[in-house]
Amino acid sequence: MYVTAHRIRTPLLVEGINAYLYAHGGHVWQVPPEPEVEPGELVNSLLTVEAVGGNQVRSFLDIVAPDGTWWSELRPRLMQFVGSMRRNRFPWRGVVDGCLFRLGMDQQLTRAWQQELAHLYRACEMVHHPA
Repeated sequence: MYVTAHRIRTPLLVEGINAYLYAHGGHVWQVPPEPEVEPGELVNSLLTVEAVGGNQVRSFLDIVAPDGTWWSELRPRLMQFVGSMRRNRFPWRGVVDGCLFRLGMDQQLTRAWQQELAHLYRACEMVHHPA
């Protein structure tokens, strides 16, 4: 599975978070694939801003994990990833227990990065568990 959330700003300065969930069809890997190379098949999306050309991605959270991974398993792995990266400049990238995490944001958002991460995480969780 690849779940991702992006804070988007349109050319008209409308801002929101879009999230997407992709499945890999049960494919098992030794090393999680890079989302750009092997995103999987789109199975769900949550759009708060129209996805059009000219949009600016202000922040993103990417999580790649085997299909069927419980969401409750991802949170502690994400926290371990964040703990290991806290002293680094964005973007962050790391693998924890077979899951790939990537987090990045523009300079303005880094002042409140924990809050931004929380927003992105909630969007990922919502697209993974639709109401």
